[in-house]
Amino acid sequence: MNALAFSQHSKTICCVVDTECCYKNSKTHGLVYHFGAVFGDLEQEHSFHTLNMDYYVKEVISDIDNLFFKNKEGTAYGTNPAMKNALKDAIENPYKVKTWKDIIAEFNSKINSMGVDYITSYNFNFDIGTGDKVGTIRRTHQQLTDKTFYLPRGVDYFCLMDIVAHKMANKDFYSWIKTLDKSDLDQMTTEKGNLSYSAQTMLRFLSKDLFYIEQHTALRDALMEFRLAMHCWKNWRADIKKHFVNNVKPVSWQQFNNGLSSVAKMKLRNNPKKKKVIKAKAKQPIQLDMFGGK
Repeated sequence: MNALAFSQHSKTICCVVDTECCYKNSKTHGLVYHFGAVFGDLEQEHSFHTLNMDYYVKEVISDIDNLFFKNKEGTAYGTNPAMKNALKDAIENPYKVKTWKDIIAEFNSKINSMGVDYITSYNFNFDIGTGDKVGTIRRTHQQLTDKTFYLPRGVDYFCLMDIVAHKMANKDFYSWIKTLDKSDLDQMTTEKGNLSYSAQTMLRFLSKDLFYIEQHTALRDALMEFRLAMHCWKNWRADIKKHFVNNVKPVSWQQFNNGLSSVAKMKLRNNPKKKKVIKAKAKQPIQLDMFGGK
């Protein structure tokens, strides 16, 4: 049976993409070494059927120099721990290693053959990018093929982090945060003690599993983010279609810090020039920093 053998109801086929890339490397910063994509129906209720892509980029993972952190002079001063684990997995599972050209060809083929309605990522501008934002996929495609990466025609997109921060982080979210004791609150904050809106912490809120740990491998993270996408689609489908589709906006850590309601944040998002008019009602704002990205 096909992995996407859904029941007879309306379907919204979505592709969630996640990438792991080289960083702190003066030569290859931002190049994708691990590509993950999850295809599935956002409207499935009592199942979690998906079709997945899980590949290491041959041109990047096979160059040992990409494993190291390097300064501007090219001197190595450390190693990328996630990439070390990826290299081991790639050696043990060589079928996961493909050229970037083949990965993108399969990606486009699945999007077209499966009738994908939406493409998303937890931080769309990090993984793909809109306008002048060059995400990791665009950067890698240009570097390895000397061509520009374009999303398939007829497929819309949205940023999952944008939706989560503006809709999922609502009054219920902030009320729940206030019930946590110090040890539990530590699971929802950064090392600096600021409230986080990373995919990991927002899934902790959704599942109430405060010790869930994001794997930082492309497929596992994309599967986790698909769960968030299903939840958001079920609860705020109309708003997503009206305000977020093909309209990616940055997440304001100040608004998150002030504990603004979803309604207030949406007004600021859609009318940024009026941002001085709306004030937070919270007497003691929660201290945050910008932690929604990778």
